[in-house]
Amino acid sequence: MKHIIIILLLLINLNFGFGQDSGLIQKLNSTIEAYEMVYGFSGTVKVVIHNNSTFEKSFGFANRSFEIKNNPNTRFSINSISKTFTATAILILAEDGKIDLNTPVVQYIPGLQASWAKSVTVHHLLTHTSGLSRESGVQPHEELTFQEQVELVGKQTLLFAPGDRYEYSNAGITLLGAIIENVSGMNYKNFITEYIIQPLKLKNTGCYSSRNVVSNLAVPYRITTNGLEFAQRSKHYGDNAGGGLYSNPSDLFQFIEGLENYKILNKKYVDMMFQSHVQSGENDFEGYTWSIKYFGNEKIHFATGSGYGTKSVIIRMPESGDFIGITSNWGNTPILQLLRDLYLTIRNKDIALPSEDMLANPGSFKSQIGTYIFNKEELTKHLGIKRTKITLQEINGHLFLDDELLAADGNVLKLTYTDELKIEFNGNKMIINMNDNIIEGNKLHTTSYKR
Repeated sequence: MKHIIIILLLLINLNFGFGQDSGLIQKLNSTIEAYEMVYGFSGTVKVVIHNNSTFEKSFGFANRSFEIKNNPNTRFSINSISKTFTATAILILAEDGKIDLNTPVVQYIPGLQASWAKSVTVHHLLTHTSGLSRESGVQPHEELTFQEQVELVGKQTLLFAPGDRYEYSNAGITLLGAIIENVSGMNYKNFITEYIIQPLKLKNTGCYSSRNVVSNLAVPYRITTNGLEFAQRSKHYGDNAGGGLYSNPSDLFQFIEGLENYKILNKKYVDMMFQSHVQSGENDFEGYTWSIKYFGNEKIHFATGSGYGTKSVIIRMPESGDFIGITSNWGNTPILQLLRDLYLTIRNKDIALPSEDMLANPGSFKSQIGTYIFNKEELTKHLGIKRTKITLQEINGHLFLDDELLAADGNVLKLTYTDELKIEFNGNKMIINMNDNIIEGNKLHTTSYKR
């Protein structure tokens, strides 16, 4: 009998331990449900208040083909949040005296022949102030090692002198991956696993290896001009220090707590990680792969990731002990808007939830659905689209312009999050107004085979 009572108490704690504020929980749930209903959000959300779990819930499907639902233990690609693990690995090596953060990278990558190899330091790579371009040139299908990727990065010329300013660079993070391997004598995956994942007991976190099968991993999905597609789980299949990990919100919270409690790094290096080393916006600064943002006087540690069909974001408020983590396998959700609304909700601020009422009714534009041909130069100039075709399509009862969900104001279509772009029709013409710049396209007619 005693054992039954203990088990019942445990179940009560597991299922109802979030009941400190039922009103807040209901607001959080309603907010996410609105994003699920309007934008198709699919993933897991975890909210922590004062370091105590307040809300954790999953939405949508991990696998749409077999209708397997997401759950709190489902694993998601976290893309650029992986950079925070890479930075942690570098700092572990620095704490052990194996790396000097102010030393030029050529010291740790002797084969790097670039002219800038003696002026770019490890610190520059960690703060995205190296001057290296955003991408290294690795193609999505390639499985290049770090050493092979270093050869690509070595061919780049700097965009600015190291330390001059902040500019996000995946190419720089690639060099950090090579440094971890060269200095430790271990491959990247093994080092991350042995020195971060295992000590912090992150049971749903790991590194991808090529196309290896990962159990309980959510399939990434996105809307494309071909309709609904499953997507590649990471930007490329090779060694990937900038986006090659999977995890979930609970593990990411545990990772942050492990850093803050100095379980894998001492205070000196944790402080360096979250120090504002360079300003990147009016209220934004950059630590070591973490962004430091301010909402009023509140300091927020911020990291986000985006892939072909996945999006993720975590924020930590160190003074209050609050945390919000979102991992998603639906690439068309405006995840930063969802994050904003969740943050404002826990701060007891009013928000305007997205509503299906604002969305365009595909039935009202049935005759306009199809593909339109535009002048490529005009699309590139005004919309940043480097092709001639734009497709108006219906998917799951919603209307999309390529992959952008559409709202409607009478007979005028627009994006759900801005009034800058408006779309009208005149017969077989699509007329796009982008900030008073008019672009016209003609509907592509297809003929059917007749016997």
